[in-house]
Amino acid sequence: MTPALTQEQVYTALRSFLLAVLPSGTEVIQGQVNRVPMPPGPDWVLMQAMHRQQMATNAHTYHPPTDPVPATGTADIERSTSLDVQLDIYGPLSADNAQVITTLFRDDWGVDNLKSAGIAPLYCTEPAQMPLLAGEQQWIQRWTMTATLHGNIAITIPAEFADTLITTLSEVTHGS
Repeated sequence: MTPALTQEQVYTALRSFLLAVLPSGTEVIQGQVNRVPMPPGPDWVLMQAMHRQQMATNAHTYHPPTDPVPATGTADIERSTSLDVQLDIYGPLSADNAQVITTLFRDDWGVDNLKSAGIAPLYCTEPAQMPLLAGEQQWIQRWTMTATLHGNIAITIPAEFADTLITTLSEVTHGS
């Protein structure tokens, strides 16, 4: 069973948001990809999923079949979830880019921009400077922050339905 909102869809929506707010030519990549070098451009952003947290009790929505019952329909089990994604912002413009991201992520513009993907920005941490020393002993400017998104993630399962209930009574005796 596949969730209605996948991690790939979250990355795609967040990447689209970042590309829309950052200067032209800034690359946005997904983290934890083996044997892939850092982007060659001076400014880029690395996205890395970190944490998921349930925010409410599961909600169930039932979809009975259109055929005569008894038959199999479906049920959606939906979980309100917060999704934390670490953003590492690299390059000479990293401080300015971090400022742009946090400002627009916390604004109605961010909500409107992410709405079509079925997610919404909840909040983000303040960016912190975390410079990185490269293998060549050169400092790389990096600012890091956590962007927290919200999604109602549903999983559809088969569910049986019936429109008639047949009951019979059975006499119960106590003791001897």
